[in-house]
Amino acid sequence: MPDFRPAATVRATITDRAGMLLDLRGKGRWYALTLSGALWWRHLEEGATVDQAADRVAESFGADPQQVRADMHALSQQLVDCRMLCAPTRRRWHR
Repeated sequence: MPDFRPAATVRATITDRAGMLLDLRGKGRWYALTLSGALWWRHLEEGATVDQAADRVAESFGADPQQVRADMHALSQQLVDCRMLCAPTRRRWHR
């Protein structure tokens, strides 16, 4: 799975119970996250890769890392489809 980062147009509110994402583009859509999804998002904001964040969530909950990775890959795809996650831009060097 390619690496993704939170889109610049998304604002997150993360609590100790869950999370909400707000897309500032257009009509301002909200996306609710479970506690595990909110923790995963927080790790992404801190610079972790999708898999690193999933592994940290699995460790936090004592869950099967492979299952958490599969769940977070599915969540990643949903958030990419909603344009709340995007591939990091790469800088080009000019001569």
